Amino acid sequence: MKTWQTLLVSAAILAAAGTAVGIMMNQTPEPEKTEATETEWRIESVRAEPGFYHPEIRLVGQLEAARQLTVTTPLSADIIELNVTEGSRVESGDLLLRLDDFDSRQQRQQAEADLADITSQLDIRQLQHAQETRALAVASAELEQLQSRLTQQQRLAERGLAPQQQLEDLQQQVDHQQLSVLQHRTVVDSHPAEQARLNASRTKLQLNLDRAQRTLDDTVIRAPFAGRIASVAVRQGQTTQPGQALLTLYSDDALQLKVQLPHALAGEEQALGATLTQGNRETKLQFDRAQAQLNASQSGFTAWFHLTDASGWLPGGYARATVQLPARFSYRVPEGAVFQDGWLYRITDERRLQAEAVDILGINQEGDKRFLVVHGPDLTGELRLLTTRLSNPITGMRVYEPGVDPDPDPKAESEAAEPGGVNL
Repeated sequence: MKTWQTLLVSAAILAAAGTAVGIMMNQTPEPEKTEATETEWRIESVRAEPGFYHPEIRLVGQLEAARQLTVTTPLSADIIELNVTEGSRVESGDLLLRLDDFDSRQQRQQAEADLADITSQLDIRQLQHAQETRALAVASAELEQLQSRLTQQQRLAERGLAPQQQLEDLQQQVDHQQLSVLQHRTVVDSHPAEQARLNASRTKLQLNLDRAQRTLDDTVIRAPFAGRIASVAVRQGQTTQPGQALLTLYSDDALQLKVQLPHALAGEEQALGATLTQGNRETKLQFDRAQAQLNASQSGFTAWFHLTDASGWLPGGYARATVQLPARFSYRVPEGAVFQDGWLYRITDERRLQAEAVDILGINQEGDKRFLVVHGPDLTGELRLLTTRLSNPITGMRVYEPGVDPDPDPKAESEAAEPGGVNL
């Protein structure tokens, strides 16, 4: 009996507890349902209009002398006079330095003497030829006379009217005269060959004289053009060696800037304008020429621009150049409107961001204001662009610009979830 009584009491207690729990659950108030809100980010924007703009690119180039000469010498001689130092300004024809010319003068005098000797031989040869020609004419005439007498003598001998011994003596005279004529003719006929030989010798000796004169001229070094001495590698009293560099001269009124242009500008070089800048100084540049062949490893191609005014610039240094590209249809936007990796964020009519990839063509300066010139396949019409540097802007993000867009709900604004955002 006690066991059944215990079970009944336990069941009654459990039933009472279950009833109490049910009553409490029915009395707990149901939580209110809240409507989800979207963050609206406060931003600033700018309006950009399309147009034909001249983009500019900034490059660093090296100044070079358009005309530069390193003076060398083929001689081994002492420097007896040195009139310039590094940085000296010289005019065309100015004496730069002088070498000892003793050996060179001796060589020239020897060449002159040899040439005079061969010239006299040619003159003598001409006289000899004239004499031999006259001697040949005389000998030939004598031979004709002797041959005529021999013919007569032979006719008389055949008739028995002349002794045989007289005929034989006359025949010997004819033979001797024929030999004399042959000798004279040989000398006359060999004259052209002998004269050619002497002329060839004279030509060689004239070349020797020219060489000796050039060597003598090399002892006096003058400026071939006006310019400035870039460097001097020798000193007075020093003995030079053949092929040794003495000094370097460049024309300071003909400088050029060597730069690397982007591959995209190949073929448009003639239309480029450029300005060389250093501090507050500016010099206009004119396109001269461009590299004719490109290397696949190059990031661009080499081009040269002439300085319209080279005064105050020195070759060998580096300077900044602003290259103005041909005008093209594009957008000019503030630098703050272009985000990393070339992205713009357009604000749609629904006040949402739309990311647009663009190509940055260059910069555009207007007074103290600096803009970027951009182009993109999906850019059309007037654009309203984001300029606020949001930490992570994405397409579809809702934005709000005070004074431009309709004011948001004040209640929702007071319940903003994060700084800079407005919950609607």
